[in-house]
Amino acid sequence: MSVFKLWLKAAIVLSAFAGGVAHAKTFCSMTLNSSDEIETFRKNLAGKGFDFVELVPDSKDPLWFKKSCDSGIQCDVLLISGHFGGLFFGEGTSTTIGIAEMEQASCNNSCPGILKNPKEVFLMGCNTLATQTKDHRTVEQYLNVLIEDGIPLDFAEQVAASRYSQQGFSLEKRFAAIFNNSSKLYGFASTGPLGASAAPRLRSYLNKVSSYSAHLDQLTTAPNTMLQSAFADTNFRETVPSKVLDADSRGLFCALRSDSIDTKSAALQRVVQENKVVTFFDSIANNVQGLKDGLLQSMNNSATTLRQSLTQTLAKISANNKNLITIQHEVLQVSRAVGLMDSETKLFKVAQLLKQAYAQDLNYSKVSQICGILKQEPELQNLDAKSIESLSKISPYFMLTLGCYPTLAKETKWFLFEKIYYPNAPFERTLALQILKPHWTQDDLSWVSAALGSNDPDLKMRIYLSARKLLYPSRNAILGGTALSRCILQSENEGGQSLGTNWGCLTDNNAELTVDVCDHFASLNPDPENSDDMRWYCWSKTKQRMLEQRPECYALANSMGIRGNQMKQVWNCGHR
Repeated sequence: MSVFKLWLKAAIVLSAFAGGVAHAKTFCSMTLNSSDEIETFRKNLAGKGFDFVELVPDSKDPLWFKKSCDSGIQCDVLLISGHFGGLFFGEGTSTTIGIAEMEQASCNNSCPGILKNPKEVFLMGCNTLATQTKDHRTVEQYLNVLIEDGIPLDFAEQVAASRYSQQGFSLEKRFAAIFNNSSKLYGFASTGPLGASAAPRLRSYLNKVSSYSAHLDQLTTAPNTMLQSAFADTNFRETVPSKVLDADSRGLFCALRSDSIDTKSAALQRVVQENKVVTFFDSIANNVQGLKDGLLQSMNNSATTLRQSLTQTLAKISANNKNLITIQHEVLQVSRAVGLMDSETKLFKVAQLLKQAYAQDLNYSKVSQICGILKQEPELQNLDAKSIESLSKISPYFMLTLGCYPTLAKETKWFLFEKIYYPNAPFERTLALQILKPHWTQDDLSWVSAALGSNDPDLKMRIYLSARKLLYPSRNAILGGTALSRCILQSENEGGQSLGTNWGCLTDNNAELTVDVCDHFASLNPDPENSDDMRWYCWSKTKQRMLEQRPECYALANSMGIRGNQMKQVWNCGHR
């Protein structure tokens, strides 16, 4: 059992006896940014029948939320504090928790003590209880805020659609679906105060509550006027989940997220028949994987009428989001899922959509969006040689998209081979080696053999790291030309599992560190936090070069295994 899980279980056991108070209530927190809010509660409620359990560990363990759920802890109150943009995150931590992850856990009932048991939930982040009513920002302005925080454009557009577009669930409804058993949710309809500003408001509120324990025992759906008054000059909002979202709608919301294809398909059929596609659009679009083809064909004689209605509905959604390419892609996915178009037509339209995306300002943000689409379209053909050559001259970030195709065509490989041998800039060689790494086949041996004839020992070593699955039997003949390559050979001969050797290879060869070299050692490290620490070490030693060769900087961000680390490195690449 992990130390983290033991600590949580101990906290649960001790909660019944702390301070000599029987049946103490458990106040849980997820502190991802400011601790001002939770410390205010902690100081005010000390010795008053509450035990406090922080669910976010000091480590960056990406499985922390699941481990918290599995611990069996029963929260009476939950406070989540962090910046919010579809996920909670912070400035000083790499730990995150996404709304989709919480939705899935709530729907499959795998986290009842944290998501079902709390009577009150404080969502201390911007827009956590936003409806789709316009505020002081446009969609474009909100998108820029999310992108500035390091959130990928495809994800940012989905969040912006939840906030501003008139389809799918609002953020308020999504949190109501997650905490459907809670009596009250507190959050913000737009921008919210920072922790330092929220803390005195919470202190003022708690000073007016004679007994917070009794308040919870007597909690009703009536407005919390004292808390509203404390936050009167903010965008504070409170929500009663049962009033915002009825049980039937939540049932469909969860059925569309079911692991059972039959359950998911039946829910989609009902949504279509009841003309609720607009309401559940995001739930359908994000969960189309595995849905049965030909939904309309399996329905009754009203299919023709439904087809016309669906076509009009999806066309309207597309028109309302004409500048959001990710939402345009989701319209195509939904059209295919409900049987409005066949797979060939969909792929053709997706290719057109990507052509439109490639024609826009091809910065890293747009590249991340293109990658988001490509990773969902395994049948999509590679770009032709002419397009690759043309796009590579337009933007230095273009090459990053080639790594997002599930397979690589011969023309793409030859382009990458050329970049390894004759790069126009050092980052092109690095990207080519990284992109090719999972795609080498026996058919490439002739090219690899010729490349290994190079007199450059550094190039031979890096080709080996990229094509290791082909060249491992020949490692003794290939490696040994430089101190780093000898260190790699030592690591290989030890089975690659010696963390001491692998770390030593990095720390003793700072001048030779590139993203592909760093990723090789990091990928041998089974611990995701320690693995990313290797990547952070490489960033610390190569920062200046990576900022001069920014596509390599973003490649390092893409290689990070922990989402919060990816976001922070994207920010570094864009702002340093």
